[in-house]
Amino acid sequence: MHGSNPLRSYLSGFLAMLTLAAFFLPAMATAEVTSKVEGRGLIADNPLDPASYINFSRFMVKTGELKAAQEILETGRNKANSSANLLVELASVYQSRGKMSKAEATAREAVALGPDNMGAHMRLGDIHFRTGAKKAGVASYRRAWKISPDDALPRVRLVNGLMDIGETAEAEDLCLQFISSDPDNPDLWLALGRSFEKQGKNREAFTTYGQVLTLDPSEAEAHARQGRLFCRFGQFDAAETSCRKALTLDPDNLVAHAYLGIACSYLDNGKDARKHARIAEAGGMNMGAVWDKLGK
Repeated sequence: MHGSNPLRSYLSGFLAMLTLAAFFLPAMATAEVTSKVEGRGLIADNPLDPASYINFSRFMVKTGELKAAQEILETGRNKANSSANLLVELASVYQSRGKMSKAEATAREAVALGPDNMGAHMRLGDIHFRTGAKKAGVASYRRAWKISPDDALPRVRLVNGLMDIGETAEAEDLCLQFISSDPDNPDLWLALGRSFEKQGKNREAFTTYGQVLTLDPSEAEAHARQGRLFCRFGQFDAAETSCRKALTLDPDNLVAHAYLGIACSYLDNGKDARKHARIAEAGGMNMGAVWDKLGK
C-alpha cells in the first residue's frame, strides 16, 4: 500500500468543506415567484440580493397589489445591495400608482447609480412623457439607444418620441436606418407609417401599414390606422372593415373607435357612429366631425 499523501488529504478535506458550505449557501434569487409565501422565503434566504425584492414585487404587480409591490421594493432599497435595476422597478410601480414626483426622483436615482443602465434611461424617458416633458423624454430615449444601439425598444421609443415633438424628418431618417438592420420588426414599420402620416404622405403610410400587417396580422394599430386613411380617401366601407378588425384585436383602440364612428356616420349608421364616437371622445379625442355629420 502506498503511504498517505498529505496534499491529497488536504485537498480532499478542502473540497468536502466547499461542498458542505455550498449546501448551506442561499440560492441566488433568480427564480420566478409564484406565491407570497415563496416571495417572503426568497427575501429571507437572500436579504442582500436585489433580485429577491424585484421578483417578489413582480408577482405582486401581476396580482394587482401595487401598494404591496411598492413596499417590497422600498424595503429592498433600504436593505439590499445598491441596485439600479431595483430602482427602475420601484420607479415603474410609483408611475403605475400615479406618484409621478416619486417616480421621477427614483428614476433619476437609478440613472445616477447606473449611468450605463439602458432600462433606467428608458424609465426616465417614459416618466418624462407621462408628465408632458417630451423633449426631456426624447433625450432619455436617445441616451438609452446610444447605450444599447441594437435594442429594438429604445429605437421605437426614440422614433415615436421624435414624432411627438414634431421632429418628423429625423424620425423618418432614423426609422429607415433602423429598418435596414432589422427589417422584420413590425414596431419599426408602424413607427415609419406614423412618420409618413405626420408629413402628409398618406399613400406611403398606407403601404407601410400593409407591411406591418404582413409581418404581424394581429397588429391592431395598423388596422386602425389603415381605417383612418380609408376615411381620408373617402372609402368608408373599407374604413369600417379595417376599424372593426382592429377592435376585435384591441377593443380599447381609440383610433379605431374614432374612425369607425366617422365611417358609420357616412354610411348612415347613426347608432354605431354615436356609440363609437362617444367612446373615442371619452378617451380624449375630438369627435366634432361625427356630431357635425349627424347634426347631433
